[in-house]
Amino acid sequence: MHPKLKRCFSCGQYANILFLLFAFFTAVYAWSIDRHHVVLVPLEIAAYTVETSGFIFMLFSLMNFWKIVRHRYLMKAAMLVYLIMEVTIMILDFNADKIPLFQHSSMWLNITHSIFSGAILFTYLSLEPKNTGLEVALIISEIIILAGMFSVIFHFHIYITLFANSVAYLVFFSILRFLLAQERIMIDCHGDRAREVKFRSDFFDDV
Repeated sequence: MHPKLKRCFSCGQYANILFLLFAFFTAVYAWSIDRHHVVLVPLEIAAYTVETSGFIFMLFSLMNFWKIVRHRYLMKAAMLVYLIMEVTIMILDFNADKIPLFQHSSMWLNITHSIFSGAILFTYLSLEPKNTGLEVALIISEIIILAGMFSVIFHFHIYITLFANSVAYLVFFSILRFLLAQERIMIDCHGDRAREVKFRSDFFDDV
């Protein structure tokens, strides 16, 4: 196992923990506006600072995957597209008052976001196809994403799906780290040393 492989998953964990914290900040921010009509600018700054930090950890995770893990080009490209998508949503949300077409509670936006996130998650199967532990992690995470998608029925803010996605990916990366620590998943990496197995026979010793 590559000594830095765990960094790929730990960065993913940290990123999604920060996204969960961001979702909490935005919930408090929205509550202060709806209930008291008070705009908490420091809280808004803190929320976007936390989210930006999450994107930085996502980028570190992606860079480590590209540098360490062999092949899996579809998965790596999907991770990059996912990062770009999330950053784009953040930028659109930050300028929502200037973009009339962007609606936080849009049903199509929530559904599209959830479906796309779930599709990206499926690409991680390429890490080790037919690995039972990986498949279980994927199923659990997809169920969480699906639960977030059903929130569109109540016309929730787009960040309810972001919250669900963050929980799903956090669970997924945590399970992968556990499988890796237990050596129940094998991921071939650049620089791996091949195991040398020497066979010795004493058949000719008496000759």
